[in-house]
This record gives sequence, C-alpha cells and structure tokens, in this order.
Amino acid sequence: MKVLKALALGGLLLTAAGPLLMYSGAIDIDTNKTLMLIGMILWFLGATPWLGSNRLQPTDKEVEI
Repeated sequence: MKVLKALALGGLLLTAAGPLLMYSGAIDIDTNKTLMLIGMILWFLGATPWLGSNRLQPTDKEVEI
C-alpha cells in the first residue's frame, strides 16, 4: 500500500507542478500538458486501488425495519 500511496502522491504533485512551472516561465505549454498527462496517469494508477481497498463490510446480516 505504501508504494501505491507514493505513486499517487507523486502523480498529484506532478500534476500540480506543471502549471506552476509554466506560470513561472520555466516550461512551455506542451511540456506542461505532458507533465499533467503523466501525473494524471500516475494518480489514477496509484489512487484507484489504494482508495478502493477500504470497502464497507456489513456488520449485520439482517436488518429490522
């Protein structure tokens, strides 16, 4: 799980870093788009299994109404 969290966090940081670097003039728009695409892919690869791992388990088999 720690690897998935690190992968998701890295993707999120990469997605946020692209626009900041473009705003400062360090990179151009095409590099920004590439960084954001890579960050999005990393985020979905890391966060989907990590966030989906805590499924709710019903405690009662029968519910009285």
